[in-house]
Amino acid sequence: MRGEYADLGRSVARALPLAPPMPPARVERDEFTDVVLSPTGSPRLTQLRVDLTHAVLFDHRVDHAPGMLLLEAARQSAHSMTRPRPMAIVAMETVFTRYAELDAPCWIQADPLPHHEAGRARVLVSALQNGICIFSTVATLAPAPAR
Repeated sequence: MRGEYADLGRSVARALPLAPPMPPARVERDEFTDVVLSPTGSPRLTQLRVDLTHAVLFDHRVDHAPGMLLLEAARQSAHSMTRPRPMAIVAMETVFTRYAELDAPCWIQADPLPHHEAGRARVLVSALQNGICIFSTVATLAPAPAR
């Protein structure tokens, strides 16, 4: 099923170098090590940071970027679109269509959508690799409770 990507060692060896992170506060994170997005020249487009040494996102070796990484990228991307207002993701409608490979850039695109009927913000987040949409989600956000 994975063809040339089935060889774990080869897939990991071909992984792209880790791109620099966005500022953690911009994506509702405290530590640079937990930021999974790298900035580009556009506020709606970022590059997925695939840190193979991240203890949680890569708790074992895999031949592709795990779905949990794409979900976290969508979460961070949605937060960056609703800044500076503190928001919490309350729903995600998600479709995975292909594996996110380690050897090609994966671009995370965020597009604001009309607000939900309850007035909640919504953001369409898509992951594009080699010109193909490999993942998409509609994230619904509500004002975050005070800390």
